[in-house]
Amino acid sequence: MYTEENQRGRFPLRDILLKAIVVIIFLILIIFIITKVTEPSKNTTKSSSNYDKVFSENLEAMEKAAYSYFTTDRLPKELGEVNELTLREMINSNLLNAFTDADGNACDVNNSFIRLTKNDNDYTLRVNLECDKKEDYTLTKVGEYDYCEHDICKRDSSKDKKETTKESEETKEVEITEDKKNTTPSQNSSSNTSTGSNGSTSNSPTTNTPSTNTTPQVTTMYEYRKVTAPVLSNWSSWSSWQYNTNRISAIKCSDTDANCLKEVLLYSRREQVGTKDGKPVYGTVNYYSTRTRTLISSGSTDTKWSTYNDKNLLNQGYTYTGNTR
Repeated sequence: MYTEENQRGRFPLRDILLKAIVVIIFLILIIFIITKVTEPSKNTTKSSSNYDKVFSENLEAMEKAAYSYFTTDRLPKELGEVNELTLREMINSNLLNAFTDADGNACDVNNSFIRLTKNDNDYTLRVNLECDKKEDYTLTKVGEYDYCEHDICKRDSSKDKKETTKESEETKEVEITEDKKNTTPSQNSSSNTSTGSNGSTSNSPTTNTPSTNTTPQVTTMYEYRKVTAPVLSNWSSWSSWQYNTNRISAIKCSDTDANCLKEVLLYSRREQVGTKDGKPVYGTVNYYSTRTRTLISSGSTDTKWSTYNDKNLLNQGYTYTGNTR
């Protein structure tokens, strides 16, 4: 017993070193595990951020191309009229170059589109982009304004305010001019000259009646709008699969798109297409199926002008458009 305690007492540094090595190895293992756990999440976040950035850039490119495409002769004329162009048609018309998402995959050229809808005093531009991992759209109020570089452009509220301020200043100047015109020399005279019966001339004071300019009270009217969605029938059953020899593209309709009454679904599989040297030859065979629906009643847009917070119109489903007069 004495010998063992003696031996331990001779090498205290060795025990300390062994404990330190064990602690260091343990810390290295912990750091390694934490790094492995956090790296995938960081890479995923970075990849997602890059995907969103590329997606936004492509969406912005489609919007810029829309301003070039919608010239005066291509603008919808009637209220509620729609003019639409798919991404495939935009690329074929050289409005923009074909693009891909951040993963290098092409976006859906049939379900991605630009759409311009006619409102009362302006238009609504919808830019829809559908890719593998993300689908989104933007709605922008556009119109034919004096400051547009193209025939139409996005409404700039700051420039609208400047024009409104300029008009108010001009109106104020006209009012001041009218006040000056209403002032007559007789109102500035403090006395009238009269001749008495004895032939003498005397000045008699005259009471001036000040002119009163009544400013008419201005009532601001607000625009209300009620949009009734179109009524569509239920979809029919899908048709039987047919050979897609004409390279028909897939079509997918939104629930409220009254102009889209037919959907096309595609399907592909490998089949034996023949034989060569007595051995079967396999190839990819494409099929398609369709289904349809009918338009029962078209949607409508009703616009009314009234005072602020008209409960009667609000209870009927009308909403503010933001326009005033």
